[in-house]
Order: sequence, then structure tokens, then C-alpha cells
Amino acid sequence: MQVFRCHKAVVCLGVAIVFGVMTKELSAQAVMGGITGTVTDSSGASAPETTVAARNAATNLEVRAQTESNGSYSIRNLPIGTYEVSFSKSGFEKETHSAILVQGDRTTTVNGSLRVGTTNTVVEVTGTPLMNQVDTTNGYVVDQLTIQNTPLGTGSFTQLAILAPGVHADFLGGAGSNAGLGNQAIFANGQRDTSNSFSLNGISTNNLFNGNSTSQVGENRFVLNTGENFGAGGEIQTSTSVYGAIGQALPTPPPEAIAEISVNAAMYDASQGANSGAHVSVITKSGTNEIHGEIYEKFQNSAMNAAPFFYNASPAITTKVPFENRNQFGATFGGPIKKDKLFYFFSYQGVRIADASDATKDATVPLGLTNDRSLQGIATAVNNSFGTTLAPSQISPVAASLLNAKVNGNYLIPSAQITNAATATALGYDAVVQGPNAQARVDQGIANLDYVVSEKDRLTGKYYVQTNPTTNPFGAVGSLIGFPQQLSAGSQVGSIENTVILTPTITWEQRAGFTRMHAYSQTSQAISPSQLGMNLLGSNTFPQLEMGEADPTIAAGLEFGPSTSFGNAGMFQNGWEYGSTLNWVKGKHTLAFGAQWDHTQLNIVNNNTATDLLEFTNFTSFVEGSIRSGEGFAGSASRYYRSNTAGAFVNDNYKARRNLTVTLGLRWDYDGPLTEKYGRLTDFNAGLYSYEAATDTITGSGLEFAKNGSDSLMKNLQAGFAPRVGVAWTPFSKLTVRTGFGIYYDRGEFFSYLSPSAGQGFNGPFGVTLAPPFVEPISAHRGANIADPFGTTPTSAPPGTPSAFLASLPNLSQTESGSWPTGNLYGPFLFGGYDINNKLPYSENWTFDLQYQAANDWLFSAGYVGNHGTHQVLPIPFNQPLIATPQHPVNGQIYSYGGLSALSACGSGTLDTEPLCPPPYYAGNAEVRVPYLGYDMNSVLYEAEGISNYNALQLQARKRLSNGLQFTASYTYSHALDEQSGLGLFYTGNDPSNPRSSYASADFDQTHVFLVNYSYTIPSVARNKVLGEFVNGWTLGGQTIAQSGEPYSVYDYSGSVAGLFYGTYDEITNPIVPLAPGVSAKQAELQGTTGVNPGKPVLNANDFAPQFVTPGTYGVPPCDATGCDSYESLFGTSGRNLFRGPFQVRFDMSLAKEFNVTERVRLRFEADAFNIFNHPDFDAPNNDVIFFPNYFGPPSPPEGSLGYIQHTIGSSRFLQLNLHLTF
Repeated sequence: MQVFRCHKAVVCLGVAIVFGVMTKELSAQAVMGGITGTVTDSSGASAPETTVAARNAATNLEVRAQTESNGSYSIRNLPIGTYEVSFSKSGFEKETHSAILVQGDRTTTVNGSLRVGTTNTVVEVTGTPLMNQVDTTNGYVVDQLTIQNTPLGTGSFTQLAILAPGVHADFLGGAGSNAGLGNQAIFANGQRDTSNSFSLNGISTNNLFNGNSTSQVGENRFVLNTGENFGAGGEIQTSTSVYGAIGQALPTPPPEAIAEISVNAAMYDASQGANSGAHVSVITKSGTNEIHGEIYEKFQNSAMNAAPFFYNASPAITTKVPFENRNQFGATFGGPIKKDKLFYFFSYQGVRIADASDATKDATVPLGLTNDRSLQGIATAVNNSFGTTLAPSQISPVAASLLNAKVNGNYLIPSAQITNAATATALGYDAVVQGPNAQARVDQGIANLDYVVSEKDRLTGKYYVQTNPTTNPFGAVGSLIGFPQQLSAGSQVGSIENTVILTPTITWEQRAGFTRMHAYSQTSQAISPSQLGMNLLGSNTFPQLEMGEADPTIAAGLEFGPSTSFGNAGMFQNGWEYGSTLNWVKGKHTLAFGAQWDHTQLNIVNNNTATDLLEFTNFTSFVEGSIRSGEGFAGSASRYYRSNTAGAFVNDNYKARRNLTVTLGLRWDYDGPLTEKYGRLTDFNAGLYSYEAATDTITGSGLEFAKNGSDSLMKNLQAGFAPRVGVAWTPFSKLTVRTGFGIYYDRGEFFSYLSPSAGQGFNGPFGVTLAPPFVEPISAHRGANIADPFGTTPTSAPPGTPSAFLASLPNLSQTESGSWPTGNLYGPFLFGGYDINNKLPYSENWTFDLQYQAANDWLFSAGYVGNHGTHQVLPIPFNQPLIATPQHPVNGQIYSYGGLSALSACGSGTLDTEPLCPPPYYAGNAEVRVPYLGYDMNSVLYEAEGISNYNALQLQARKRLSNGLQFTASYTYSHALDEQSGLGLFYTGNDPSNPRSSYASADFDQTHVFLVNYSYTIPSVARNKVLGEFVNGWTLGGQTIAQSGEPYSVYDYSGSVAGLFYGTYDEITNPIVPLAPGVSAKQAELQGTTGVNPGKPVLNANDFAPQFVTPGTYGVPPCDATGCDSYESLFGTSGRNLFRGPFQVRFDMSLAKEFNVTERVRLRFEADAFNIFNHPDFDAPNNDVIFFPNYFGPPSPPEGSLGYIQHTIGSSRFLQLNLHLTF
């Protein structure tokens, strides 16, 4: 459908720029490629006016062009596939090049050399040059043969992205319900995983929730406070965490329906932007002139699996190989509706998973609790365990109903199964809860149409849909059945693309599309509050129940019910986009012009306001129905964010000489900040904060409110110009030298950057939606009855006004006394937000490489890649306490302390003058030494002030399929450094007031990465036809990866480190635990990174010690007759990421055999083995410790598991059997 015809190039260019708006998030992922080259005669002179014809072998589409005066030509906007390219000119023999592969976002070089003769004589040349002689793009294109022969545990395309040099990822954690679709977080050339761009058929599929792509978080360093739970054998369960499994919403077509995967890792041209990492483009298949398709089945079962390492190592786990059953089945079908004109392609895949990876939990109940659930039986159990004299009449009817409630025939609260006190104490639990299997279901469909309107007009429509819910028997909290949690996830992507040849040298591509992605976590309940006689202000959602001590001997608690933070919340994202690109071949120039815009809706649905939290001191108080504390929320917690992005680019591939191409480009990116449809958006503006010390009055809250639904509060334009320049020089026919430089802007703001990290009831990824001023907490006070914890009158929604919020901030005296303003349950406000003064992050990228094509099917490359990141986003605690001294008091404080050295000191001595003696003392006076009274000292602003650097040597050898062998081998030696790696919600550096002090190896840095991907068809050995059907035709394929472990630090979340600044038990700041004086990082290591024995510690706990402050210095009170405050400590000086995890090696292999059923029908059998040698790859050791405060001296050294490895990276061995019937 030719929209209109332009007779003048200038008019066409103007129309393209005015109406041309391209892909979502400005990432112009090309689904088409091109062919370029130079035609000469036998003397080497240019051959102008030569007719060049490129014919698609599958659809007979033919596009023609003529060479310019210098013999050069360029054909743009060709659908991917195999082509025949011919050169014809009067007086010369016709030259034909067959099997020319055109790939998405790549330009293939095909040169011609004409010989004098008649045009009836045809000279044939076979094979596509492997060298890139056109531009400086650093990346890799994965073709169908590689996709077919590489064993993929779940079929995710992200598992193939690592074939591009400089791109790496964690190993696949399995193929069960926890792995889901198996999408992975990938890291490209030192960039964060949030810096990548994904597209399907040219339409962006990035999310604005957190920018991640992972279906499963496989490292224990990056899951804290994101909705995870931990199963048997140290397994990390993130299958129902929206934050940890957001990749379940990423459109992930099955490999059988994928035509090509393109990974542009660095130095891509100006047509691509908005993200500075890898641009991963997936293109689904299209129909051809021949009917074709396949039917397939893939099967996995635990009977073929090996036991996970820590299952084997645990004496408490009797079933060493957890049950798993996975069926993956589907079909593809394509062909012509009208030959050479109209084509169709359809695909369906279903996946069904059932496994027991998280079907068992341990729990603690009173040792005396039995199946006698009469009132007398309950009273006896409690009295025997706690030594109380509870009478049956004192038992709460609600508690009695809960203790008698059953789920699937079993008591909701189980009886003690381990009644020996010593055994139960050693294990840490006395009951084992067996739940049903986890379930995952995936349904995926594709419908594509391609229409050749005319030789100058082509139209393509593609649609993809997936639904993939996952149900876990246990929710984000608790260890009792009856509250299964489901992550409902899915996506849709639709696109329409029109390519018009306006003139022989001008083509115009237009594309419109939409995306829909969702990931919503919902908790079911087997019993409701009304059934138990509970009144929760009209809510019929079961509350989260916590008992501080379920049995005094075991000294462990009991928790169950939906999570108040993660039980019922999720994201729904819609995106619309439309755009076009105009390509113009003018002499030596191949020009591209474009402009783009898109609109995204990010709807956050948070129904956790219906879930209350009730806490009990112990099991006795629960049975009595006496609540220690409780909290709920009033108000609407859902948010409806919007973002508009736009951009424009011009790019010129200039053929300066026959063997020299210069690429010049300029791009402008606008990355629209988030707005909220109803104006429910706030941010902290220090300029609006004010406090009058004389009257102890906060006169300005500092909280800025959006004026309307289109107000983002950002002060700086989130935009910038990004120049690109590259040179490709071919001094010899087999050697190409390339170099380039470019600036690449990156997305700065995500929804997850609007929330505080932890604490005070509104934290984690959805924290901002539960925080004041639009939602208000309500409380149940100590001693309230479980039947009516919040009274009988519902709390009205908060006004959400600046004045109401200002009134809720505690002043100095209120903070000192712990008496908060009305409606304030938590004290100083814990704020999280994206700094209003941020600028758009960007990266400067430079490359230099050599490509040598030794033969038609061999390519060797060696290159250097470097980049420098600026304005990287860091979560900075901006309200860190200041040092107070008699000479420089802070808010009336003349001393600095995070905790008191001796409570008995209160009443005499130096500490008498301190207003926070007696308690509360855990935080000392840290909360009133802050720059902004009324705000919590852990309040965080995500500030764009970080830097990063990356340098790498990248080597690669590629062999195109010939003589049965195809392989790619690559090696990257690199170093990525930054101040924060963005792999979680916490600040992982040391002193947040000096981020440069945390500049070190990035959390995802892997010094050495070696990869081999191969496919080899074993030569035939039997000549007998019948025997040969079974013996011949076997293909061995696989992938081997060897890579360094990743860096890590040792953290103390309790606040014992830097206690002078934070006090104790703050549970958030995680400053780095410094090495003891005189100890080096090497000396603290008890094992290296290879040959690791997980039965022994990797680190020596005695080599770590907080840096103590001498009393009387740094504002710490001096010693007196009653003692010293010897607890306080400073930030350490040892640095971040001093240690590195164990080296990792993995072998995945596949053995396949094809049988010819008929001439056009083939049966392919495959046996895939993942981690075939069952080699355990260990995660970093436990690096989260607590130095227990000791108020009469230094903190006690950490006990327990510091330095012990408790988790593996990747899965144990598992097998998969596949059958493919193709035609």
C-alpha cells in the first residue's frame, strides 16, 4: 500500500521528519537489512549503471538498483532471509552470487567483478562475506541453525544473547516453575542490566517498572526485600516476586518461531538509542512460497535429573532430587495465500510445569502442640511449652478457630512432629509442612502476514501473545499452607510495517505497534477473617500474622498469611508507538533520517491496603488473642504513571573510497520522566524544607507535590544530543579495520526508584504507593483483641494535602520522646524518590577492532572496547546524621552516639545531659542529628551522580557451516568499575556522602569470560541404507562457558558498622564491614576461587572488625566514672568488592538425529544435557553478618555462617528429550 508518491527527495524527507515517529523508547530496532557493495570490471575500474538485482529465495521478492558513477550501490530495507544477488551490464557476463544472507540491522557487502562477454553467460559465486565492511557495530546475529543446535533449557532467546563478545549472564538456574520462561539478566560491555533494550519485530518490549529482564534471581546478594523466599537446600524462590521475576512479562517467543536474534552490544549507529547497553532484537518467522512447519514435543522429568548440591549436603532433606515434570509442545505452520504476493505464518506453544522445588517448609510451633485441639488441649500445650497457667476460658475464640482450621484435611497450624527438645533446637524447627507442587502454565501464539502489494510496496503485520501464570504453594512470607501465591504474567505485541520504494534511491519505512505487559502477584486464602469471627474494618482478606516466639526452647517464631508488602500487587504496562525512517542513497552517501515518539502507561495496582499485619509477642499471647502491635493502611495505593519519549536522528554511511566507509550520525534523545494521571506524585526538594529551632517547628516539609497529572517535578530536561562516528577500512580483501566513538543516553527513572529500600511498613518495590501523604497507616495498639484489632469504625482516607503531611512530621522534641503526631505510627518519615535535579545518564563508547576472513567460512576478530558512564543513578541516603560536638552542635545535640554504652549510666555522669537517655536508645541520638528533622535517617534519593568505566580485550573465531561443522568461540578479558551497580534496592557502597569512596569493581564484573558454541554433524559410517538411517546423520551440539566469579563485599545490616551515623538495628544501610587493622583482603581469604570446598568458610570471620571511635573524639562522649561509650564506629576504609566469588564452568550438550520420513517430511530427535558433568558452580559466600552490639564494650564478632557458601549459581544436571516433525 503506497501511501503517497514523492517526486522530489526534499519533499519526501520533510514528510518523513514531520510524520516519522518511530519505535518505543526511541530504540529503532531494525527488522530489515540491506546489501551494499562495489562493482568493477576486470581491470578494476568502476562499473557504473550496472543493474543489481536481489531476489529472496523463499518468496521471490526482487528489488533492483543501479550502481553509481563510482560503481557503488546500496539496497536498503530488505526482509531478512537468503538472497540471490546478480550484476548485469551490457557487454559483460552476468554475475550471480547465491546464498547471500541478509540479517536484521546488518548490511551485507557483496562486491562484483564483471568480465567482458555476453549477458547470456552466468558466473556464479556462493557464500556471504563474514566481515563487516560497512559500519562499526559490535555484536552478533544468531541464525536459525544456531538456535536449533544450541540446547536451551527453557527456550529463552536471552540464553543466546551471550554469543556476542562482551555480553555475559548468570547460568540458567533450571527449567522448573521458579525459572519460568528462563529470561536472564544480561550485562553488555560494562553496562547495567537495566541499560539493555529488547524488541520483538521492531517494537520495544522494555518495562518501566524496574528495567530488568530476569525471570529468576539466582544470586543471594540481590534478592533482599523484593518479595523472595528461601526454600529447602538454600534455593532462592522468586517465581511470585514481581520485582524478581519481571522477566515473566517479557515477550519471549519459542525458538521454533524465531527467524533471527540480533544483539548489538556497542557502537551501533544513530538510528538506535534510548539505552546504552545491548540492543537485543528478536524477529519471528514469516511465510514463504512453500508450505512449511513443524510439530514438536520436549520433555523433562526429575527421574533424569541430578540432585542439587545442597540438597545432597543436607541431612534434613530426605528427597534429594525434588520432583519436576515439564512438558513443552507446539506447532508452526506457514505458507502462501497467493504465491509471490501474500504469505502467512502461525505458531502455538504450550508449557506445563509441576515441581516440588518449594513444596516443603519448616515451621516452629509449641513442642507440646498435638492434634488435641480442644480448649483444654490447647491450654495444656501452651502451659507445657511456656510454663504458664492459661485456663481454657482465657483462649480467644478466633485463636481456637485458627488452631482448628484445616486445609486439605490437615491442620493449618501443624502439630509438633519433632518433640525432642534437643533435636528441635539443633534443627531450628519442630514441624515440616508439605505443600502441593508448584504449577506453571505457558501459552504462546503468533500470527503473521506478509503482503507484497507491488514491486515497490510491501506490508507486514505481526502479532504475538503469551500468558504464563505461576503458582507457588507458599507465599512471600510464612511457612504454612493455605495461602498460595500466584504471579499472573503475560504480554502482547502487535506491529504493522510498510516499506515503500519511492524512487530507485529512496525507500521509506513506516511502523506502528503496541505492547501490553503485566505481572501481578496475588495471594489466595483457604480461610477468611469472617469465618473466624474477625472484624478487620470490612476487609475479608486474611491478615499477615507474626508470633515473635512460637516455642521458648527453640527460640523461633511463626509467620503465615499474605504478605502486606508483596501479597497482592503488580504492574500493567501499555505502550503505543508509530514511526518511520527514510533511507536515501545519494552518490557516495547512504543517508537515513528519522524522528520518533511513543507513549507508555505504567499502571501500578496495589491491593495490599486490604492486608493487615498483626503481631503477637509469643504463641501464648496469640492464643489469648492479645495483640502486641498491628498495622493497616487507609487510602488508595494504586498509581497510574505515564511517560512520553521522543527523538530524532540523521545518519550517513559515506563511501569515501572503494575500501573506506565513514559513518557519521547525530541523535537527539528525549526520555520523558514519569507523571501520574491523578497528580499523586511527590518528591523531596531541599529548597522547600525549613525548620525554626527557636520554636521547634518544621515550617516547610520539603515535599513537593505535582500540580497536575502532567507534572513530573523534574527540573532538568531529560534529553541530549548523541554524536556517533565510525570508520571501516578494508586495506586488503580479507582484512577490515574498524574504529568508532559514540555517546549513548540511558533511561534514568524507573518506578522502583520511587520507593525507600526497607523499614516502616512502606518499603520495597511498591513502597511509594503505601507511603503518606496519599495513604495513611492505621494501628492496633498493644493489648487489642484479635477479634477487633482496629476497632469498629473504619478510618477515612487521608486528605493527601501538603498541610496534612507537614503536620505529620515529628519535630525535635517529639523525635526525642518518641511521641509522634496524630496519625503518625512510625516516627520520622522514610522517604524514597528520584532526585528532581537529575540529568539523563549517558555513556561514552569507543572501539577498535580487526576482522580477518581467512577463508570463505572463517572469520577471526580482535578488538578493544571501552566506555565511560556519567550520571549513573545511585540510591543515596541523603539524611545521614551529622557529627555533633560541643563546638558544633546539631539540632541542640553536643555529642554523637548511635547507642549508649551502659543503660545504668543514665542518672549520673556525662550522659545525663543527653535527652535520649533513658531509652529509646538503639539509635542513640542519630535520628536528631540529621540535616532534615522529621525525615528518617535512611531516606533515599536516587541521584544521577555516579560514574563507571569499562575496558576490554575481545577475541572471537567464527566458522560458518561447512563440512558439517559450525562454531563460535569468544574470549573477553575485561574490567568493569563503578560506584553502585544497580542490582538491588540498597546503597551498596560505604559512605553515601562520598560515593567516590565506593568506586571499585562492579558487582557484575567478570574478568574472564570464555564461550564456545558449536555444532558438528558426525560423518556417515554406514553405507547400508537401512543401517544408515540409524547410524548416520547424528549431530553433536552444545555450548561451554567458563567465567570468573563476581565481586562482593561483606555487609552488616544491623548498623554496628558506622554506628556513629546510624545507630543499631536500622536494617537498611548495609555499610561495608572493614578488614581488621593490618589484614589484607588476600589474608582474609581462606580459600581461592577454584577448587572451593563449601564445607569450609571462604573468609575468616576474625579478620573483620568495625572501625571503632575512641571516646571523646568525633563527638562521642568522653569517659567518666560510670564508663565509656565504646560502641561507636565509623565507615571503614577497606573499600568495596574486595573479594570475588568462585570460578564458574558449565557444559551444555545436545545429541540429535534426523530421520527422513518422506522427501519433505523429517523427524528429528534430540537429547539435551544441561550441566552435563553436574559441576557445582558456587555463589558468593554468605556476606550478610551481624556484629551484635555490646554496650559494655566493642560489638561481639559475627557468629554462624559468615564466609560459608550456601547457594549455587546455575542448576545441577538435568536432561531434556525432544522430538521435531518438520515439513
